[in-house]
Amino acid sequence: MKILLTNDDGIGCEGIWALKKALETASNHEVFMVVPEENRSGVSHGITMQGPIRLRQKEQNVWVCSGTPADCVIVGLLGDLAIRPDVIMSGINEGPNLGTDIIYSGTASAARQGALHGIPSLAVSMGSHSKPFYYDTAARYIINHIDELLSLWIPETFLNINVPNLPHHIDEHRLTYPSRRHYNDQLVRFNAPDGHHYCFLEGGAIETREDDGSDWHVVEQGLVSISQIYIHPVVLQELK
Repeated sequence: MKILLTNDDGIGCEGIWALKKALETASNHEVFMVVPEENRSGVSHGITMQGPIRLRQKEQNVWVCSGTPADCVIVGLLGDLAIRPDVIMSGINEGPNLGTDIIYSGTASAARQGALHGIPSLAVSMGSHSKPFYYDTAARYIINHIDELLSLWIPETFLNINVPNLPHHIDEHRLTYPSRRHYNDQLVRFNAPDGHHYCFLEGGAIETREDDGSDWHVVEQGLVSISQIYIHPVVLQELK
């Protein structure tokens, strides 16, 4: 199977290397990586419209890209690389992408971009912000269930997968829906000596609705959450 890997945490994140190693070790997969050269967390589905995108090869089948996670997929599919993978995997993300996180997530956007090209695409994240991250647990789950995951993919969607951050083997999953999350962020303003005002976003505690069957609820139970996310905007019809 030909697999394209990317992420939003950048080339230095251990998660994508754990996934690459597991894929290459477990079976006869041909693995390619096109990865942001630096951390691009929270860039959502931004793409580079002005100026060039720089691409540099780091090693065989591994390239770093100056653009966003969505750019990485576009460059991998449409550029000189012209990779046509059987599946695109984004991650393993350092921390969760649960519920409304996927609005902001570069990890999710890369999978969405792959699905826009009609390719089965997965976003894979650790279900907790707490270190250490047990990337091998998530990688083993993907390896053991790759055929089942591909069978869950349907056109016009991507799979958003969150794996509990646990040191032991996990084999059970639930199909879920995105949870509702509220971000208690605040903006800190700094008046600098140069006369300019600078603002810094400080993330606060995240409040999540504890709805049964949501991705957050399932991960809290120690199970893998899999949500099928529709890639196109939808319009709510007036209720009759």
